[in-house]
Amino acid sequence: MALLGRDAIRAAMRAIEAELAGGPPAELPGEVQALAALLLQREERALAVEREQPERELLAAVPDAAALVGKDGRVRVANSAFEGLSPGGRAVGLTALEVTRQVELGEAMRRALEGTPRRLELSLGRRTFAAQLTPLVRGEVLLVLRDVTEAKRAEAARRDFVANASHELRTPVAAIAGAAETLLSGALEQPEQARQFVEIISRHSDRLAQLTRDLLDLSRIETGQWPISLGTLELLPLVRRVLDLSAAAAAQKRLALRCEVPPGLAARADARALEQVLVNLVDNAVKYTPEGGAVTVGADQAGDRVLLTVADTGPGIERHHLERLFERFYRADAGRSRQAGGTGLGLAIVKHLVQAQGGEVGVESGSGGTCFSIRLPAAP
Repeated sequence: MALLGRDAIRAAMRAIEAELAGGPPAELPGEVQALAALLLQREERALAVEREQPERELLAAVPDAAALVGKDGRVRVANSAFEGLSPGGRAVGLTALEVTRQVELGEAMRRALEGTPRRLELSLGRRTFAAQLTPLVRGEVLLVLRDVTEAKRAEAARRDFVANASHELRTPVAAIAGAAETLLSGALEQPEQARQFVEIISRHSDRLAQLTRDLLDLSRIETGQWPISLGTLELLPLVRRVLDLSAAAAAQKRLALRCEVPPGLAARADARALEQVLVNLVDNAVKYTPEGGAVTVGADQAGDRVLLTVADTGPGIERHHLERLFERFYRADAGRSRQAGGTGLGLAIVKHLVQAQGGEVGVESGSGGTCFSIRLPAAP
């Protein structure tokens, strides 16, 4: 093409003008014909880009991964979310199978190109997508991949919650119903037996009431109906009040309750929420620490945070339980927890209340006991 001189171009132009004026067909050099073909390709490409611009703008407005697949089964236009699913970061020119490595999607695309709408669910790595393939009038297919990973997790969590709550409610309800039926069947006439069954009803009624309170508290926290008012909160008076609430239960087991909070130390927190957190943690520590042990609540400044700890001298918790300890209804020792009167919701409430105050909660445990830690913003 570098050898194509100005004179040759002018001669070719005159020949074409003569042909257009009704003269004989122009005889053009090969270089000129190649140039004409390239110019035509460039014009066609520019027109194609211009035609695709509205489609690109529409797909860019779709929040999900979306693409237009041509009659040849290859992606013609895609938004950035769809491009991001491709191993190479570019999906245009590839088939749906090449982009996702999912045979089911490749087969669904074949059916959609034949005119049959398809819906399916597929997994890409750790994410789950709902795929919708819609045939278009001109023979192409609109492919939309909606990320439903979090929705699936939430659905599974709801199912687990309903199943666990039903299981927890079943035991006290069954015990109350059984005791009442026995009383009505004649045990009322025998004072000693009647007292035993009334005690069963009372004990399980208390458990049912506690479970109901915890469920309501957790629901209010998760839906934002538990009002959080952050302010400067001095920790020593709060910790002393919490320890006083557990003093009677600790005395029955000859447990030492220790307060290691320096005077004047303050956090940015909500008084009611933090008190509920400490009450739950200290109550658990008292329940699960053997007689003669100790429960210690400590606090210290750690940079721009305040570190609160609740430590006990109990038997400790096995390591594989620790990462799930703050899940709703999760128990490291289900039988022991129920005997102690736990509902399985206390630590979930602790986690949500601490997070609502901008803090973090953690736990460490070993043969020497368990230590729960709470990190909150320090008061300015």
